[in-house]
Amino acid sequence: MRTWIYVAPDERSTKLGYLRAGAVVDRAELPAGTDGCAGGWYRIAPRGYVCVGKGASLALEHQVVAAAVRGPRRGAPVPYHYVMSGSPPPHLYFRLPTVEDQRRVEGSTLSVHLARAAVAPSSLPLDPVPAFLLAGRDLPKPYGAEEKLHYSVHTGRAKESSAFGLITTFEWTNRRFGLTTELDLIPLDRTRPARLSALRGVIIKDLDADGADAPASASDAAPPATLPAASAPPATPSAASAPPATPSAASAPPATPSAASAPPATPSAASAPQADTASFSIAEPPAGALPPAPPGTDARIDPTLKGAPAFVRVHGATRQRLSASGRALVDAGAAPFRSGWVLTGRTRGGAKGLVETTEGSWLAGSHLVIAELRKDPQGFARDGKKWIDISIRRQMLVAYEGTRPVFAALISSGRSGMADPEETDATVRGSFYIHAKHVSTTMDGDDEASEAFDLRDVPYTQYFHEGYALHGAYWHDEFGKSRSHGCINLAPADAAWLFEWTEPAVPPEWHGALNIEGGGTLVYVHG
Repeated sequence: MRTWIYVAPDERSTKLGYLRAGAVVDRAELPAGTDGCAGGWYRIAPRGYVCVGKGASLALEHQVVAAAVRGPRRGAPVPYHYVMSGSPPPHLYFRLPTVEDQRRVEGSTLSVHLARAAVAPSSLPLDPVPAFLLAGRDLPKPYGAEEKLHYSVHTGRAKESSAFGLITTFEWTNRRFGLTTELDLIPLDRTRPARLSALRGVIIKDLDADGADAPASASDAAPPATLPAASAPPATPSAASAPPATPSAASAPPATPSAASAPPATPSAASAPQADTASFSIAEPPAGALPPAPPGTDARIDPTLKGAPAFVRVHGATRQRLSASGRALVDAGAAPFRSGWVLTGRTRGGAKGLVETTEGSWLAGSHLVIAELRKDPQGFARDGKKWIDISIRRQMLVAYEGTRPVFAALISSGRSGMADPEETDATVRGSFYIHAKHVSTTMDGDDEASEAFDLRDVPYTQYFHEGYALHGAYWHDEFGKSRSHGCINLAPADAAWLFEWTEPAVPPEWHGALNIEGGGTLVYVHG
């Protein structure tokens, strides 16, 4: 499933990353040599060399490329559509099964099952049947994939409690099928769509001296909510083994251009909701008739709260706004559970009283979990570098550029809290560097499957220490409380945002990047 990319045309050189089955990348017109690679080493965009042979081909019509249909949706909350298997799990077909094939494979109760499944509408998109399959061809297995025993039209059932990433879904014989990233065909009526969390973190802008949002320069602004696709350099296409991603903006050696389109990006962070001023209904007496504010309730500045992100931690929280005279607070509606806000530093009654947000609302500090703005122990903040602060007690992640917080999100860390990670499911603590990033991966050992699911294509995975990683979770929506096996779980949209912000960068066509020698984004995990 992986075709490795090397820093030099030599398999003994450092690995930079890899391509996944079906990817199409721009390459140099001529090989850079054949040392240890009979098919030749070709430089690809934006850097590195790939050996043409078992894992890569120069033929755009290669059967793996034709079967893969499309690649991951980089920048979207999840790179694929996900489904969870039912019981019994689906069969894995390797070609389009006829009605007779399905009855023979799935048994005499199939018609009863289909009658029951017909009442459950699917939320998954519907594509045309891939031409590769319509031609009657068998689905190939990419180089490196597990080869299973073939029966007449299938390779057996999936594992119990499996989860799948889907490249495409379509209708065939009045039944919906999905093509998985491992090039298996499954009947979707034997599965259910994964219910993704709609939770989104908050982007933090610069504040002026008064605590209001200040415009940032292009070089100093927080990463955009929408991640644009860049254009690819001219080159000759080379077929590897994985669904195509978006083209890279980096340069490649002179060659002939290929046409690769970038999937539309999806905004990955949302700002706090705006107040509906039309809903204010509390009448206010004339200014002269208002009593003086009670002692201790006048607005004061707490420098430790200025620019601090905060999340609502209780249900039923409300927000208030200053009245027209500025002398009273009036109701401004609900503050949704787990909604994210940025504080100005102004308080009424201190951090446990009322705190002001950058959009003008006042919230009860006791209803919030507020980040403690800090500097990292490695000096990244002093040097202006990117780094990530993770608080296990607060269940919150804050991304910094130097000393300035730019993004915050709720997380789910190891379910054993502050216990010993060597003995329990606690998250390891200390300072680490991101050393490997994957658009999606099947996680070995610690796959976070507390429900015993066999989870495939865990999205936006970033390893920072041994088996510990930051990654999106499509199988739960309990962010803000500890529940993982040790990794840092993020809501899908937050994982997507963070993946594009951290180092090492993963070029759009690639599926993963490595940083063996250090230099990745610092991750500081503490209580």
